[in-house]
Amino acid sequence: MAIHRSTKLWRALTIVVCLLIVKVTIEVILGYANYFPPNFRSDFLQGRESYFFGAYCWAFYPHIIAGPLALFMGMLLISESFRSRFPKWHRNLGRVQVANVLCVVTPSGLWMSYDTATGSIAAIGFAILSVLTATCTALGWRSAVKRKFPVHRRWMGRSFLLLCSAVVLRVVVGFGTVIGVQAVWFDPLASWSSWVVPLILFEWIGLKSRRQARSPTPPTSPLATR
Repeated sequence: MAIHRSTKLWRALTIVVCLLIVKVTIEVILGYANYFPPNFRSDFLQGRESYFFGAYCWAFYPHIIAGPLALFMGMLLISESFRSRFPKWHRNLGRVQVANVLCVVTPSGLWMSYDTATGSIAAIGFAILSVLTATCTALGWRSAVKRKFPVHRRWMGRSFLLLCSAVVLRVVVGFGTVIGVQAVWFDPLASWSSWVVPLILFEWIGLKSRRQARSPTPPTSPLATR
């Protein structure tokens, strides 16, 4: 009974997280009205007019298009039911996801990190985030080629979680705006915590679940199979 309740709770949490990702991603897409053409009075582009029409522009537009695509495909690819029911679609979408992340999302994100408006500390965090996302994606692809599927799922889980840092960041910053936080340290802290904290939780839950899977007691979390 306890295992059943834990599974239901995990599924409910997954649904809530997916709905949040969809909501925030749609809001980002609706914000395209400020980017085509660029509106330098909008929140994100404010103060970027002096350097926007250069290399930054060539990184910005691919990033805001490829990023939401990676999030939507990622939600499908991490779904166990989708993988088991449509294995061919899973493989094909997986190839598109890897190409998108390695060739568009992470290089453009790395380039944009050099012009982060919230300072050098946040810029370093975004640069590390881009490198880690590319690394996890590449290792996930490599393990799939070698047919090490449990390892593949763990690496791609990390990759998707790092991609979701954009969603977490918007939630954290929005919460800070609501409660009226105006400290200079808040934005750099939010940029780092948007991916460091979820990654630590992911590793802790995964380690705990794998230990349970090796013990005589049945596992209580779907992460045990990853």
